[in-house]
Amino acid sequence: MSSATLKKALACVAAALSPVMFSPAQAQTAPKELNIVVGFGAGGVYHSMSMLMSRHMGRKMPGQPNAVVKVMPGAGSILAANYLYNVAPSDGSVIGAIGGGLILEPMFRNPEAKYDPARFNWIGTSSSETYTCVAMKTKSVSKIAQVVETPLAVGSTGRGSRTFTYASALNDLIGAKFKIITGYRGMTDIHLAMERGELDAVCGWGYSSIHSQKPDWLRDDRINILLQFGYRKNTAIPDAPLVTDILKSDDDKAAMRLLVLDALIAWPMVAPPGVSKENVAMLRRAYVEALADPVLQSEAKQLQIAIDPVSGEEIEAAIAEVTKTPKSVIEHARKLSGLD
Repeated sequence: MSSATLKKALACVAAALSPVMFSPAQAQTAPKELNIVVGFGAGGVYHSMSMLMSRHMGRKMPGQPNAVVKVMPGAGSILAANYLYNVAPSDGSVIGAIGGGLILEPMFRNPEAKYDPARFNWIGTSSSETYTCVAMKTKSVSKIAQVVETPLAVGSTGRGSRTFTYASALNDLIGAKFKIITGYRGMTDIHLAMERGELDAVCGWGYSSIHSQKPDWLRDDRINILLQFGYRKNTAIPDAPLVTDILKSDDDKAAMRLLVLDALIAWPMVAPPGVSKENVAMLRRAYVEALADPVLQSEAKQLQIAIDPVSGEEIEAAIAEVTKTPKSVIEHARKLSGLD
């Protein structure tokens, strides 16, 4: 049999088999159980949002699988990201809630980040966010400029998280005197340490999360919001300047815009690499439909969790754009993040 004849025969066999073996109906197989891995401790927004999704997302999938939330905190959710990328099954039965800032860690050559963000299957995020630096009023620090003179102990879940990156960047950019204390499992632990007086402040706390997690701190005027991080200023906190507005150098501003990419992505959910396109589409559709469900929205409102979704496709496009960032900007942002 000639090479041309063999190729033609194989093509005919493939054409005959493909409708049977590779039909979208068969590839789109809902799991019997949906596991949601949370890269942060219980009680924070990532965990609360994952619990919401566990009650609603499975109902939007074929077969309505039961959903189970599993907490896997560590290194600002890098531990969970590594698990999702390298260990978790790629059959659509496992998704995860990880920090948006983890997109940058492989770019910054963080040896703990054993994943490629572009190969994750991004399901979506419940909303974008404005992040803040917040100080307890017991330290009498009401403006970010005062941190240059007054040292503040800030809590962090670890390198790679915005709670570390933002404070580290401000130490370099404006000479802030943040003493970064790592090892907290999540924001809930950081808040407890702030209440006990072990910590003075936290950077990288979502503005919407303040309202959902510690509304009494706002009501009782116990905190000062020193600074906000994002691509545009949140007018709800007009007295807190946008971080890029306090920077003078164009290079510094470009690096900081890279660091605040996770303000767009904020609370993402991802699936491991290798999940079939049909199953990724199924997970994305179920995620979007769950977020649109009036019951979920009512529960989110009670928890004061904002719902303003960004699609998985939009996140993928943002990551593709980030890969075009000049090396000089990446290296500057890497230095600011404290990885050197």
